[in-house]
This record gives sequence, structure tokens and C-alpha cells, in this order.
Amino acid sequence: MRTLLGLDDDTAVMVRQLTRTEPDCPPVETVVAVLPMDGAARRWTLHQLADQITKDDLRAALLNPDPDHHDHPDR
Repeated sequence: MRTLLGLDDDTAVMVRQLTRTEPDCPPVETVVAVLPMDGAARRWTLHQLADQITKDDLRAALLNPDPDHHDHPDR
């Protein structure tokens, strides 16, 4: 994510894998959050294991308006 977005070392990137138990939800999701110093945080949710996410998956999450790839500006 850092490379794809050209982020500097002052920008935090957080990756968190969550197990889901809600009906009609994928069993796992990985949330990737970018937290720049200016406070304009953004996050994306991918429905796969963190260690299986590739650069292509991240690129698709950045570009794809698909509802399974959420790009949420944090409020």
C-alpha cells in the first residue's frame, strides 16, 4: 500500500484481519487503513486473509468501486 500510494515514512499504514460471524458476511476480512499526519485517513476492506493479499489485490481495492472493496474516508 505504501508503494502503490507513494506514501512517506510519516504516514502510518495499519493492517487488521478480522473474523466475521454475522450471517451473509464473508468469514474473514482484512482492513487496510492509511493514516497520514494531516488526518485524512482512508481505509479499504478486502475479504481475504491478510497474508494472501497481493499487490494486485491492493491495486484493485484502490481502483474498484465494487462494494466488496470499501474505500472509506474516515470521519
